[in-house]
Amino acid sequence: MATWTDYKTFDWFDLFTRSGICPRSGKKKKKGEKDYINIISAFDIETSLIKTGPENTDAHSFMYIWMFCIEDRIIIGRTWDEWFDCLMILQAALIRCQEYWHLANKPYLMVWVHNLAYEFAFISGLYPFTNDEIFFRDVRKPIKCTMFDCFELRCSYIQSNMSLKALTKQTGVKVKLSGQEFDYTKLRFPWTELTDREMEYCITDVVSLVDAMRVRIERGGDTLTTVPLTSTGYVRRECKQSLKDRYLQILDLKPWQVNANKKEGDKDGFDIYRLLRDAFRGGNTHANRAYVGKICENVYSYDIASSYPTQQLTKKFPMKPYKFLCRCDAESVFMYIGLGYSVVGRYRFTKIKLRNKNEPIPYISLSRCQESTGVLLDNGRILSADYIEAALTEIDLKIIIKQYEFEGGKFEVTECMVAEKDYLPAEYRAVIQDYYDKKTLLKGATSDDDKYTYARSKGLLNAVYGMSATSASGEIIYGKIRDFDTGEIIDKEGGYLEKTLGDMTPEEIQKRLQALAFCYQWGVYTTALAREQLQLAIDLCGEKILYCDTDSVKTIGDAPIHKLNDELRKRAYEMGAYAYDREGREHPIGVFEFDGHYKQFITQGAKRYAYIDDTECKYAKTCPNYSKCKMHITVSGVTKQINEETSFSFAVEELQTLDRFKAGKKGKLGENDTKGMVWEKAGGTMAVYNDIDNFDYTDPETGKTVHIGKNVAIVPTTYEMTYSGDYNKLLRGLEGYAEFIERRK
Repeated sequence: MATWTDYKTFDWFDLFTRSGICPRSGKKKKKGEKDYINIISAFDIETSLIKTGPENTDAHSFMYIWMFCIEDRIIIGRTWDEWFDCLMILQAALIRCQEYWHLANKPYLMVWVHNLAYEFAFISGLYPFTNDEIFFRDVRKPIKCTMFDCFELRCSYIQSNMSLKALTKQTGVKVKLSGQEFDYTKLRFPWTELTDREMEYCITDVVSLVDAMRVRIERGGDTLTTVPLTSTGYVRRECKQSLKDRYLQILDLKPWQVNANKKEGDKDGFDIYRLLRDAFRGGNTHANRAYVGKICENVYSYDIASSYPTQQLTKKFPMKPYKFLCRCDAESVFMYIGLGYSVVGRYRFTKIKLRNKNEPIPYISLSRCQESTGVLLDNGRILSADYIEAALTEIDLKIIIKQYEFEGGKFEVTECMVAEKDYLPAEYRAVIQDYYDKKTLLKGATSDDDKYTYARSKGLLNAVYGMSATSASGEIIYGKIRDFDTGEIIDKEGGYLEKTLGDMTPEEIQKRLQALAFCYQWGVYTTALAREQLQLAIDLCGEKILYCDTDSVKTIGDAPIHKLNDELRKRAYEMGAYAYDREGREHPIGVFEFDGHYKQFITQGAKRYAYIDDTECKYAKTCPNYSKCKMHITVSGVTKQINEETSFSFAVEELQTLDRFKAGKKGKLGENDTKGMVWEKAGGTMAVYNDIDNFDYTDPETGKTVHIGKNVAIVPTTYEMTYSGDYNKLLRGLEGYAEFIERRK
């Protein structure tokens, strides 16, 4: 049981030496590798929001309490000065440990922080971090950072890829208390006396995090020296281990050789990576423009079981090094495609348009074109264009040729590379299959251990793809940056600068490319193959298709999806890609499964839809909240948070009925424009970064002042559903055409 502790009087040296140095699982310590105290700890802060400026529109925040849990010892403080004082006392104990154990450097205390990005926004204004002390995942998103050469703060949110509530629930420890009950809108200061319930809320966060990370580390068979930094680190480790005997083969597949002295026209590893990077595309998510904004009835939904793992288990990938073709023309491209090669090229199309003007899901995404002119768009998808240039795999090229026509039926190939294809290494696929086996077998498990293993296997199965899709470009640098062209010191947003491959020397580029854990082309082809499988379903459904999203389709009326499933099952069985559930039933991977029947469905474009479920309910005729129970909303930007007082989501409560699910036009409302649906409680929050704050704020009630330095203010925001100008114009044209046809009747 956690115990309240006075950090000034407690004997930390005794606790640290009794806990000892974290064991290394039989591995020898590498040069420069850190020693960690074998202790799990967690840190968290709570903040208040104030508004200043004209009409109180400027949002700022400050910390009014911090919580530190070191094993079972709870420490709290109300100011940053107290926290740094605590760190100095802990540092003194760590220095004594260094001397006691005769270590070359101070041992580190690892401190878990759930969503380190938030605390970092405050701490970085108080501690002079250097680039070497921070490891970023993205701008303002540190994975870890070190302080005073003896504290390592790690982000447990990135490590687990779960909210604290979900993490505590999954690991079976005391669940994070309700944030709605805590009331974040209440103004609290460092001198505000907190109620017992408020204090319990604050303390539970760090105590539960310590307990959850202990369970996570132990059940993963790890120690603090081996636990991965990220949620994908587990699968990366297992897959790397599975490929250890194929090291040279994998190295040969990586486009790492960069020639600093290459002449014009020469190609090297960077050119291979650049072409692959330009050809990369994610899932195919789109709404059939013919049905956008309309409430449709009798809608069926079908979902692919584990789409990305399906491709990696059952399809062929580039398994030999890429070679650029000397002769770049359509004839060469088709020849290599016919021979079963991976063909990645850069293509130019002139006067391109859909063969079928009613094509429900246009394939070409404008965002994946490197150049374009004269485009007509359907929510980002190209209906027609005077000219486009795009990097494509042979999978994309075949779909485009089938769906579009272009001037003279010819296209130009500016560069093209080819590689032989084969199945991914058997050892690698065995890891994926093991995750799928456990996920299938343990679905619906009741014991804590089985439920944890199921959730872990499901997460790892979904994470396999992400390893090979990791980009080599983009390094986040923090602090004042020297502009090497002018010699000036510049300060980007908040002190951040993203260093891309274009900013690097050939030697730096080679180092980044060689550091890729897996073959980037595997990630490129995983999504391409998944789009190909989805396209088969789209084509099968024809104009009945209502909506698609990466691994699912929604259709008006039932679709003959069984015709496609027969072939998918056959392939899964041939590759041994199936598993058994708890009842002994076989589940071949990758088939389209029936995912639900909707009484009503409406979409306003990609990632924006709502529906009324059609599942049976004996209370349907008498329950006043029946429509709320059966309504589901998915809108990117609208939270799915549940109102704990009513058990319904805020989004559903605000929408009320599907006919309110409308989108407006961006900008000022014109004579014929309508305002879109606006969510307020479900509108989510917005982060306001105040990187140069440095002022005192006076509490109007007590007259006391609190200093406000660098901070991030989390403010509630509304979300209005709107159309872009192009999309609005297209949809109105369709409506006008439909009205014209109706009048002619």
